[in-house]
Amino acid sequence: MILKSDDAIYPWILLVNVLVVTFLAVFSASITMIANNSITGELALSNPKEVWLTTLYLLGANTTVPSANWLSEHFGFKAMFIIGIVVFSAGSLLAAVASNFWMIALARFAEGLGAGFIFPVGLAILAQNLPKESLALGFNLYIGAAFGGGLAIGLPLAGYLTQFHSWREAFLLAAILGALVAVATWAVQREHRPGVKERFDFFGFLAFVTFIASLLIGLTYGPIRSTDEGWRSPWIIGCFVTALASLLVTLWIEKRHPKPVMPLELLGNPGFAVGAATVFLLGTSVFASATISIDYMVNALQYEKYVSSKIGLSYGSTLALSSAFANFAIKKVPVPVLTFSGLTLLVGSYFLNNIIDHNTGLQQLSWIMALRGTGLGLALGPTTIQAMRAVPEHLATTAAVLLTFFRQVGGTYAGAMIGILTVRRAIFHTARFSEPVNEQLPGYRDAFGRIANRFYSEVSGEQSMHQAKIALVKNIENQAYIQALNDALIFLGYITIAVGLILLIINLRDWYNIKPLESKDG
Repeated sequence: MILKSDDAIYPWILLVNVLVVTFLAVFSASITMIANNSITGELALSNPKEVWLTTLYLLGANTTVPSANWLSEHFGFKAMFIIGIVVFSAGSLLAAVASNFWMIALARFAEGLGAGFIFPVGLAILAQNLPKESLALGFNLYIGAAFGGGLAIGLPLAGYLTQFHSWREAFLLAAILGALVAVATWAVQREHRPGVKERFDFFGFLAFVTFIASLLIGLTYGPIRSTDEGWRSPWIIGCFVTALASLLVTLWIEKRHPKPVMPLELLGNPGFAVGAATVFLLGTSVFASATISIDYMVNALQYEKYVSSKIGLSYGSTLALSSAFANFAIKKVPVPVLTFSGLTLLVGSYFLNNIIDHNTGLQQLSWIMALRGTGLGLALGPTTIQAMRAVPEHLATTAAVLLTFFRQVGGTYAGAMIGILTVRRAIFHTARFSEPVNEQLPGYRDAFGRIANRFYSEVSGEQSMHQAKIALVKNIENQAYIQALNDALIFLGYITIAVGLILLIINLRDWYNIKPLESKDG
């Protein structure tokens, strides 16, 4: 039975409902973090096709988010939230039974479309229904319980099912839970439909989606060997030219439309704009950090999937606990202090990543990820709250959707940018680590002899020499790959410092008095 609007418990039931649904979407993302190799291996996917599994999910999510606010205001926030859950669950079910590339590709795109509604509409629902004095609690719980808890529970659960059962069972579990929460959402939520008179900004939406898609495809496929020309490929160059042209068209359309899909009016406020940029950078770390750590453990350190997935316990739990701490601290500590404390810990964890090598164990990684989770938990919630304070109440829903979009896009392009930097730096470090590989050097001959002796008891002398060469090359590649990822995170740390300094200047200018953005209506 749907609760009445005057029920005092309604906002808190609603909060639990949104948290559970968001938790489910984060769990689904955790499945692909840990099971990607298993999926591509069982379905025999080539490298270009494997990349599409992530790209299609991100395209689906980022295509939906810009239209979520208008569709929700036109058809109802409850309706679009349920549609997102249903589409997401249908995609998870299709993934569970996929037998070829086209089925799993369609499944991933559908999951992305559903998640593209779940994330922004869920946050908008909280902004509409929670009491004003409880918004900070709601946002911090949203980040801590849904994202932190989702990674802390979702990653180990996905790792366990993938290693000891099947990745298909993980997707099937997501589909079943999705069906249950869809029914629960229909039962507990009441509809909220402000109503919009303006027509949908179709051409602005089309131009913006073209920009997002072409830029993502160009950044994703530029570093891989999908073409002989690489970055000079006409296909890749065409993507970037299309992205630039569609961005210019988007800006031209959005300035003239009464109800734009990208409300540039909000970005005209320095407090909100810098807050959105900070959320973008924080979004780059939410999922990318866990993905990179699992890559370390599975591909470079050769850990089992379930053991590797346990990294989510330290990362997700500290994110959740520090978000809870931020909620209590925000009553006595200025929001910017929490934000800068979190950014400092986050940047520190990026630079600490440089101590990781091919001998690093789970405990070292866990400490670094715990520091990163703490930094994210302290910064993400307060930054979101601070940005929301910069807008008037009647624009709160639009602002919530836009901030979700920036966090989502940050996570999207983080993977692409880290991939580009990793490929370039891996080439450099492979050459650097290969310098001592010289048969004329006594140290090399001694090391190579010891490696060959390890294989001598299992294979013949000639084969042991061959196996030793393979082991040596693999060791160099692993070290180069690890150091390349470390370099990418250090670069991300420098970018975070730059944006943090801009945010600091904005706060020093007007530390406590962030003026609300005036609407066009005055």
